[in-house]
Amino acid sequence: MNRANLLLSGISAGATHRGNVREVNEDAYLDRPDRGLWAVADGMGGHAAGDLASRLVVQTLETAPQHPFLGLAVASLRDCLGDANRRLGAEARRRGEAVIGSTLAALMAMGGHCVSLWVGDSRIYRLRNGTLHRLSHDHSQVQALVDQGRLSPDAMEEHPAAHVITRALGAEERLEVDAQLCEIKNGDRFLLCTDGLTREIPEGDILEFLARIGLNAAPQALIDEACKRGARDNVTAVVVDFLAPEATPGEHV
Repeated sequence: MNRANLLLSGISAGATHRGNVREVNEDAYLDRPDRGLWAVADGMGGHAAGDLASRLVVQTLETAPQHPFLGLAVASLRDCLGDANRRLGAEARRRGEAVIGSTLAALMAMGGHCVSLWVGDSRIYRLRNGTLHRLSHDHSQVQALVDQGRLSPDAMEEHPAAHVITRALGAEERLEVDAQLCEIKNGDRFLLCTDGLTREIPEGDILEFLARIGLNAAPQALIDEACKRGARDNVTAVVVDFLAPEATPGEHV
């Protein structure tokens, strides 16, 4: 492993908006560069207390004990997510609701590596050397159709079932969280976002925004663009840059 990568530090910015249609913002996000921890969560639309669900998920993540090793830190995050899943199930039963749930996309970075964790259709992207790569894989009906070869990826966002997810915190007694480990390189830029962004802005345009706009302005610029294109759902974006100590935020766009 490149020793320089051990010195990379993550700097970040985030923003959220209720969009043009929804009355309540059921998204939430976590922006903790001091802990190497970032997340977005989307309360399940059409269900009761989606805003409560997304806030509970990110607040529970923030309480995770800190560890000196990435593997232990990720195990702790999984434990916290399991606790959030149980609490959401208990709250749904208390209120007499079928489901109170939330998606999650989270990034934990430490020691030159990071782990992406996700449940549902909130996404994690990495921009490296001008190429945008989606690290997460949606838990949704339309993604299943794409995986089966029955739907083109270009048709996903306009499909009638585009909003239907197949996995969420609070939806089942047993929680399944997908995860992916990758090495971080100097200049990497990550985007965590809810589907309110990806339903309005195709990946080619997301790439253009991330490649052109500075860190502090990027989340709001993406949200503003989603609002211009309709913003049928709440919209949340967190952007994270990893830079060597000698670099400055102004050098990386």
